[in-house]
Amino acid sequence: MKRVALVVILLLGLVAILGFNWGLPGLRMPEPSILYDINGKEIKSLNPQNQTQVSLDEISDYVEMAFIATEDRNFYRHIGIDPRALARATWVNLKNRRVTEGGSTITQQTAKNLYLTHERTMTRKFKELFYTLALERRFSKDEILTMYLNSIYFGQGATGIEAAARTYFGKPASELSLAESAILAAIPRRPSYYDPYRYPEHAKTRQQVVLSQMVEQGFITEEEKEAAVADELKYRKTGALRGDAPYFSQMVADYLAEKYGAAIAYGGGLRVFSTLDLDMQRKAQKAYDEGLSNQNDELQAALVAIDPSNGHIRALIGGRDIVTAPFNRAVDSKRQPGSAFKPFLYSKAIDVGLTAADMIMCEPVSFQQKGAPDYAPTDYGDEGYHYRPFTLKEAIMVSDNVVSVRLNEAVGPERTAEHARRFGFEGPIKPYLSLALGTSEVSPLEMASAYGVFANAGRLVKPVAVLKVTDADGRVLETHEPQDAQIISPQNAYITTDLLTGVMQSGGTGSHLASIVGRTSAGKTGTTQEYRDAWFVGYTPELSCAVWVGYDSQTRSVGISGGRIAGPIWAHFMGAALEDQPQREFRAPQGIVRTKIDLDTGLIATENCPRTIEAAFLTGSEPQQICYEHQEQDFWWNWDNWLGGNEGPTEENQRAPRIQKLLDWWKNLSR
Repeated sequence: MKRVALVVILLLGLVAILGFNWGLPGLRMPEPSILYDINGKEIKSLNPQNQTQVSLDEISDYVEMAFIATEDRNFYRHIGIDPRALARATWVNLKNRRVTEGGSTITQQTAKNLYLTHERTMTRKFKELFYTLALERRFSKDEILTMYLNSIYFGQGATGIEAAARTYFGKPASELSLAESAILAAIPRRPSYYDPYRYPEHAKTRQQVVLSQMVEQGFITEEEKEAAVADELKYRKTGALRGDAPYFSQMVADYLAEKYGAAIAYGGGLRVFSTLDLDMQRKAQKAYDEGLSNQNDELQAALVAIDPSNGHIRALIGGRDIVTAPFNRAVDSKRQPGSAFKPFLYSKAIDVGLTAADMIMCEPVSFQQKGAPDYAPTDYGDEGYHYRPFTLKEAIMVSDNVVSVRLNEAVGPERTAEHARRFGFEGPIKPYLSLALGTSEVSPLEMASAYGVFANAGRLVKPVAVLKVTDADGRVLETHEPQDAQIISPQNAYITTDLLTGVMQSGGTGSHLASIVGRTSAGKTGTTQEYRDAWFVGYTPELSCAVWVGYDSQTRSVGISGGRIAGPIWAHFMGAALEDQPQREFRAPQGIVRTKIDLDTGLIATENCPRTIEAAFLTGSEPQQICYEHQEQDFWWNWDNWLGGNEGPTEENQRAPRIQKLLDWWKNLSR
């Protein structure tokens, strides 16, 4: 440790000698960065408009104390570089063999924010040291602190403490409370991770660390800290990105700011080529606005559309208004998907050898659970049960809950959960029996991407928003190619898709949406308990889209099913987005056969079967027997007519013994 400290001190001595003779460069005038869509249309200029310079007198004292306590406790005592902090950080990083601790002072961070990029090179580090010492030579400590607080990036497009105060709390920096100041001091270290709109629990945890360090430095008392921790904060915004795709633009801007620094992201003249389709985005916004036009103003919704072949995000809406509701619900909100999660269970059922024609009974059933009451699933409606068997094809069409839970129990919840995790969900997928009913929390972006696997012959492609970034001189800084993997077989993807096309057909929960889409599509409704969350997720061969509708408070009920409120938004968007494109069908891979089955027996349908549907099967797994039940029924109905009867095959006479019908006819004839 002593050797490291000695080396650091010698280097600092050399830098100090040179640094005091090297002036500061002039500040470059910012050139707005520009965000483009997939067709080269300009979406927005990412200029640093959300930035306001204020003096130290216009900043709450709590802010100054919070940043000094957490970022540079020796700020007023060192010469711009803190040898002890730097030596300690160097030792820790060498010990861990990676950069785990900083050591930069407030002056160093100011030099980096004002004059340098965020590249990690030795040249940049030496420049930082030179500029740091030059700043200390030219400006007072208060002036440096003012420059620092005006140049930090706080996420949500806010650069500087004044913009941050108005972005997160709707007030000037001079009016920030202790609790609010500690929250803002927590953000710059990792703006996306500590964003209180996106991850309030992360921000709250970091706030407590900041407050504890303020206590250690004697800035506040333990009692003041506890009062600040207990203070219930209210977040509200007074300004934000406007124009087309504000949530998408903010998401990209935050990504750029975290990677290149706010100065470069907003004023470095970057050219950012994204995956968004501006025409589709506008059609999505129209469907969104119309779908919520007569609803409660506090009701929110999110929409994400992805090209399943390459993972490109084509349209994204994260809420009604980014000014009043800046939280991006399309990407960051995790909610239960309800029955929209069932396709992953059915995909696993196909994987283990079940078929669309296999039948499961919908009737009262109870499952024992360790340490919990018995679990007895029911269906929606007053009855709760259908008291009849369903083919798997019809069960998902009508979204039968009892059949799905019994299917999950037969397949095995652990196997279902493991299968679902392969579809790209980042959160925990817990192996409960109720998993079939969507009790694990997921985001709309994850659902759109996961359904895209079925549209893309079993291949999962990681969602992507940015294709290429160039600097002001046209040099390419980064590019992104599709990252894909085969997670289920093309046959499994096609059969699952065939099940979900049934949802859009007569008798399915999405049948009322088919004519709006105007082309072959597959999808699934989702509604959680007490109608708290409403979903519709569906796709065509070229586009996968998820729509969620609900309240930010998870205790409030939407009061409408997913098929009735999320479904129309999805259908109107899909119909408009694809209206100029030729219709494509889902292509069957090798090893698939299609057979018309009887929905009441699961057998090969005949012309006499009253309820039939075509279903896809792996070759050799299709039903082999013809449905004789309805042939027999038809024979007796024809016989009755020939003998003079005309009542037809009603439910009552279908159950009557055939010989009794003949005897009754003979008695009537004898009279």
